[in-house]
Amino acid sequence: MCRPIPTLALVAAVLIGLTAQAAWEPWRQPDGSSVTGDVLFCATGKLREAVPCGGSVSPMTVLATPFVRSGAGDPIIFSGVTTTAKQFAITKPTDATSYRFVNPCNVDVRIRKVASLSESVTLTTGTRFLARSSETLGTSEPQFVSIIATAAPAGDCAPELQYGRAG
Repeated sequence: MCRPIPTLALVAAVLIGLTAQAAWEPWRQPDGSSVTGDVLFCATGKLREAVPCGGSVSPMTVLATPFVRSGAGDPIIFSGVTTTAKQFAITKPTDATSYRFVNPCNVDVRIRKVASLSESVTLTTGTRFLARSSETLGTSEPQFVSIIATAAPAGDCAPELQYGRAG
């Protein structure tokens, strides 16, 4: 047998409690104003502070913390990249969780983790990085990589890889 009055009383008590809690310790925007309205808000990492999610005001990003270099801080430079695949031995610092790949070349390049110096990337394998661009990605533990330019570079083509955390 259903008892509607006690159930309604319990629901009302919970709603009143939640309303009182929000009034007692409300969420605020970074400028101190209250969070109100029908907008989706995201926490900023500071206690009881939120900002509107998405859109042009606060675009959402996948990696929200700054990129911090690992190891000695110097990048690994892959010099002499051409339309013939070239292999390189690399060492990943133990604290690295991501890497930043910078392609200063005037052509796209492809890079792929390979098991040995005898394996190579092709024009249809690996990760493609657009000409004159950079990107930060999560990392694995490669010992060797292979790189190829998708077209003949106009000058020296020397992409860089920098290990780090976050980004």
